[in-house]
Amino acid sequence: MHVIKPVNLSLVSISEPENDAPAWMSGAVYGIGSYVIRDHVVYVSSIDANQGNDPAQEVQALEGARWIKVSATNIHRFFEGSLSTKTTGASPLVIEVSVDASFNSMALLNLDCSQCTIEVITGGTSKTVATITTGAEPVSNWWAWLHTVFYRNSRRFIVPDASGYATSIIRLTIIGDAPALGELIVGRRIEIGETLLKGSTSVKRRTFTTISTNDFGLTTAKKRAIARDVTYSVHAKREGFEVKERFLDDVDGLPVVTFARADDWVQFINYGFITDYEIPADLPEDFLLEITTQGVS
Repeated sequence: MHVIKPVNLSLVSISEPENDAPAWMSGAVYGIGSYVIRDHVVYVSSIDANQGNDPAQEVQALEGARWIKVSATNIHRFFEGSLSTKTTGASPLVIEVSVDASFNSMALLNLDCSQCTIEVITGGTSKTVATITTGAEPVSNWWAWLHTVFYRNSRRFIVPDASGYATSIIRLTIIGDAPALGELIVGRRIEIGETLLKGSTSVKRRTFTTISTNDFGLTTAKKRAIARDVTYSVHAKREGFEVKERFLDDVDGLPVVTFARADDWVQFINYGFITDYEIPADLPEDFLLEITTQGVS
């Protein structure tokens, strides 16, 4: 099992405009249902004659909030911490972000593309660290069609050897009919132990869809986001585990990426929070433990 602890990302540039709604203006008067952008977040007015009330200062937990947060703008959705929204755009969708600390791995979740090129730019020098290809290889004749190569058709990818520094910039070039990215996580990766897969590690699907049946037997469903919980069965060793335990303590309450192996078993790639785990009191040379990542929707 591997864990990626994220570093902070900042958007440098993107090939799409931020035009989800007009920018909020302090002197303008907004009616109920008016949408605005403030600090890369879309808000909707809940009152008429809404003037001089800064959306960014509204306490969303209050029932009388005059501005209701809707979501991050399209160009910021890929790092807002939710897998149910995506940054979309025309092909190629080119995204550049800066990092605030060194890193050695990254994960791309809910990635829609035919090809995605990942570059790390350090000191003005660009290095391609990975090229992700999905779907079928393009063909131009019937002979090529008979020998079509099919690539892994997944939406979750780990790039385990992508490394850089706090001064580095990461550039993604996403190509496809409708390119999109749900979440980009860049950070430091550590291996907790060997993941025991067959019959041990498991995935649990959680849905927030509400299903109700009225007095006449009519059943309706209100579709909501889906989250995944993954329980990893891990074979760990006592030597060096103290450092790994401190790492697990450091990521408590932080969203992380967990996975079994970088090159396989994509269904066990998860983004969420590590919950409780238990280790034997005598801590033998080799021992087993279970670690669950509670996924976010």
